[in-house]
Amino acid sequence: MKQERELASGEREWREPHSRNESWYLFWLSGVPGIGLRTLQKLMGRFGSAEAVYRASRRELEKTAGLSAACRERILSWDGRCGAQGEWEELREKGIRYLSFYNEEYPRRLKALCDPPKHLYVRGGLPEASRHSVGIIGARDCTIYGRDMARLFGYRLAEAGVQVISGMARGIDGWAHQGALESGGSTYAVLGCGVDICYPSVHKRLYDSILRRGGILSELPAGTGARAGFFPMRNRIISGLSDGVLIVEAREKSGSLITADAALEQGRDVFVIPGRIGDELSVGCNRLIRQGAVPVLSPSDILEYYGIPEQEISENKNFQSWEREILHMLAQQPVHMSELAQRTGMCQTDLMRKLARWKKEGRVREVSRGYFVR
Repeated sequence: MKQERELASGEREWREPHSRNESWYLFWLSGVPGIGLRTLQKLMGRFGSAEAVYRASRRELEKTAGLSAACRERILSWDGRCGAQGEWEELREKGIRYLSFYNEEYPRRLKALCDPPKHLYVRGGLPEASRHSVGIIGARDCTIYGRDMARLFGYRLAEAGVQVISGMARGIDGWAHQGALESGGSTYAVLGCGVDICYPSVHKRLYDSILRRGGILSELPAGTGARAGFFPMRNRIISGLSDGVLIVEAREKSGSLITADAALEQGRDVFVIPGRIGDELSVGCNRLIRQGAVPVLSPSDILEYYGIPEQEISENKNFQSWEREILHMLAQQPVHMSELAQRTGMCQTDLMRKLARWKKEGRVREVSRGYFVR
C-alpha cells in the first residue's frame, strides 16, 4: 500500500510497492467516504487526475476550493484503512470491471444525466452508444398477457438490432430479457445489488445467459446485497441507458412509474402498452397514456418511431405466399387462428395442422388458447 515519509518542508514523499494505472487511482478516490460525484469533479478539475490527488500534499489539498477540512483529512488518511489494492485485485479475479465517471468506457448516455452514477461495476459488455436501446419494465406479478407482451417486444426489438435494457427482476423484466435472448440479440441488466450477486436467485440461468449475450452492471460495489432503497437508484440507470422506456404492466403505485418519471426528466421517450380498463395492472399504464405517454400496439410502432427497419422474414424460398403472409401477420402480435383462417381463406383444419407443425419446429408459439405469435 501507499507509504509516506514527512519531509522537513512539511510536504510528503510517496513510495509505492505496486505499479498502478489511473483506473486504480479513480477506484481508490471514489472509495473515500464522503466523496460524491461533485467532490470528485472538484478534485479532478483541480488536479487533473486521480493519481495527482493520491500524491497531493496537505498544502495542495488546502488550496482546493470547496473542499471541507473533514474531506481533506479523509483523503489524507484513507489509503491505510481501505485496503483498496486487495479490493481491486478481488474485482479482477471475479471478472468485474470498474468504470469511474472519468473512464473513457463510461457510457455517454449516463454522462449527460443531471445525477449520473459516479462509477459503474460491470460484468460482460456495455450497451453500444451507436445503437438504439429501449428499456422494458413492468410488474413483477405480471399476468400471462403481460409476460407474452414483454417477451414478444423483447424478441422483436432485439431482432431488429435494438439493445434491450431491463432490471432482471421477476415478471416483465425477466421476460423482456428472455425474449431478447431468444432472438439472438443483445440485452443488458441493471441490478439493485452488486453485479456478482444474482438477484433474484431463481434467475441464475437468465443471469448467465445475459452475460454471454450482453452485460450486467450496477453502481453498487461488489458483494452488496439487494435492498428496497437501491431500486429507485437502479431505475434511473435503466432509463438513462435507453432512448426510450416501454411500460408493459404497472399498478397505480409502482416502481415502473418511478422509472417513467426518471425517463421523462432525462428527456427519454415513454411508451406504454394499453391495458383493459378496470384491471389492477393496467391502471398505471393507462394513466401514463392520459398524461401523454406514447401508446404502442406492436413492436413495429417503436421501430417505426425510431426509423429502424424491421427484420425481414428470411424464410425458405420454397414457402408459398400464403405461408409467408401468415408468418408476417404473426410477427406483429398474437393472432387468433380464426382470424388467420378468415384473412387467408384457409380452412381451419389445414391451418391448425400447419400451425402445429410450425410450433414443433419452433417457428411459432401459442401464447394462449388459439392465439399464435411468431
